[in-house]
Amino acid sequence: MKNQEEKYNLNLAGEYAVCSELAKRNIQFNLTLGNKKAVDIIVLKEENKAITIEIKTTNKNRIVTGFFQKYKTPDVPHPDIWIFVIIDKLLVSRFFILTHKEVAKIQMKRNNMNKWQEIKNGVDNLVLSDIIDFENKWNKI
Repeated sequence: MKNQEEKYNLNLAGEYAVCSELAKRNIQFNLTLGNKKAVDIIVLKEENKAITIEIKTTNKNRIVTGFFQKYKTPDVPHPDIWIFVIIDKLLVSRFFILTHKEVAKIQMKRNNMNKWQEIKNGVDNLVLSDIIDFENKWNKI
């Protein structure tokens, strides 16, 4: 049970860290609450537009995305932006900001896929080297 609680708290820390970064950048947002939510944060843009954000947090080198387990086709409703938060042993957070399409492309490459298809076994994940070029790309929001 403690492991599950630690995982929950780590995810919550990542969500609040992203909220802090958005606030520092004067970006208007709403954090969604609950454990059965579709997205973690909604960013409010001008002219009644919104951007949905999915946040995945880890303190390891591997980030579980569950990408193709949840998004079996490109048409499945999905977040606009993914933010991967890596919190190190000193509790320093690093942020990697990607569009949904960028995550799909990287996950396909990692899975040795040529086209969008359902993954039969396992859970999709990425590692730091997969996303390193997307660190602090806050201009996507």
